[in-house]
Amino acid sequence: MQKQDVFDVIYTHTEGEPLCIIHSGVPYPVNSTVVEKRAFLVEHYDWLRKALMREPRGHNDMFGVFLTPPSSADYDAGLIYIDGHTYSHMCGHGTIAVAMVMVAMGMVPRNPDGKTTIRFETTAGLVVAEVDATQDEVLTTQFENVPAYVEAQDLPVVLPGYGEVKADIVWGGNYFGIIDLSQTALRIAPENGTTLIQMGLAAREQINTQYKIQHPTQAHINDLNFITFWHQPTIEGAFYKNVHVFSGGQLDRSPGGTGTSAMMAMFEARGKLGFNQPIKSEGLLGSGTFEGCLLGEVDLNGKRGVRPTVKGTASILGTARWNIDRNDPVGAGFIVR
Repeated sequence: MQKQDVFDVIYTHTEGEPLCIIHSGVPYPVNSTVVEKRAFLVEHYDWLRKALMREPRGHNDMFGVFLTPPSSADYDAGLIYIDGHTYSHMCGHGTIAVAMVMVAMGMVPRNPDGKTTIRFETTAGLVVAEVDATQDEVLTTQFENVPAYVEAQDLPVVLPGYGEVKADIVWGGNYFGIIDLSQTALRIAPENGTTLIQMGLAAREQINTQYKIQHPTQAHINDLNFITFWHQPTIEGAFYKNVHVFSGGQLDRSPGGTGTSAMMAMFEARGKLGFNQPIKSEGLLGSGTFEGCLLGEVDLNGKRGVRPTVKGTASILGTARWNIDRNDPVGAGFIVR
């Protein structure tokens, strides 16, 4: 046994979707942007991502975030989202959880009026969260996400065993391939998880083969990682039910925050949702909803975008101080497929 690296983390869940918040132990380059910090992590601390996201400390569906110092006075903190396979540009369930944790644990000054604003620097852009709290309890986070927009519509995709469907490509902080399952027999439910994963990975491969993506204002963003399946809701008052398949075949348990942003942009482009019309989105578990709303439109270097907000609540599960011996090959993280 040799000298070990030590990292402090906080665990939360948002409608069942986990988050591991890594908030100490990484010496980020001074005055670096969040994109530069992510490049630093990829080069020097990708072993830490694997050690915390994968077994034996994590699991196949673990999700995480590096909570970083801000690059300038324009921000309160940086967020770099991760899983056991890769990095994400933004995450809504994570932003809801991180913002609530920062207020609950005194990591930012709490506004006496009960509404605390936190400006996050993400690799997708500025995300502004407002945390609602009483003297004794932190209640919710509502955040204005980066602008969402529709990149493409009605791309043909074949789901093995279910036939041809159509996919829209939509940006909501990550790129999503959105597929309506309403006319198929496949339902979104935990017991259908294996099938949803198989269909999601097949759909993503087809979309990425036939369409190349480039974000209109962010030169470093040109990847589609998420497939969203949706159909009619099962929770009364919800607008739809959906599940997001991503990375190595993970399933988002929550309704999805960047996913809700993308779904609203998709519905608005098809004339099914207006501005200032709040909706509720339902996730895989059917346990609760996020509330979304579009505030208006915006120009993204010639592409029409919309301004989404998403609201939800999260719970703290616990804290941990992880000791990582980089000479331990099993403790370094592994995946069982």
